[in-house]
Amino acid sequence: MSVATQLVDLTALRDALGAVLAPVNEDDPPVLVDVVDALTPPALMLIWGDPWLEPGTGRPTMGPCIWTARLQVLAVASRLEPGPGIRTLESLVTQVVERTKADVYTWKLDGVSGPRVFDIAGLSYLGARVTYLVPTAV
Repeated sequence: MSVATQLVDLTALRDALGAVLAPVNEDDPPVLVDVVDALTPPALMLIWGDPWLEPGTGRPTMGPCIWTARLQVLAVASRLEPGPGIRTLESLVTQVVERTKADVYTWKLDGVSGPRVFDIAGLSYLGARVTYLVPTAV
């Protein structure tokens, strides 16, 4: 994002975070800003957390309604099989956190889940959710 204090519309948040996380090097993982039914790990997929939106603090009588969106980066390290899955996952999570910290926009980190198994299209993957709380207009 280019402006540190800019309020971003809900419909633009995934694209904004996708731009921050976009591959810079050849070996960077792809960033999927839309939910997909299949992927090739390692990959980062942007999804909404639960609850998706909560009322935020804003001007109740003027300007846009301010909400807090829970935007997540699903870091998918590998299929669930023997191999360096945890190391890859640690690297993915580190990359996500470092890139958002380096951006001019303040991405408020809410937390990172522990490694989990996620099923996508009937296949089991090792991943973790990196959750950001983002003010937004709806």
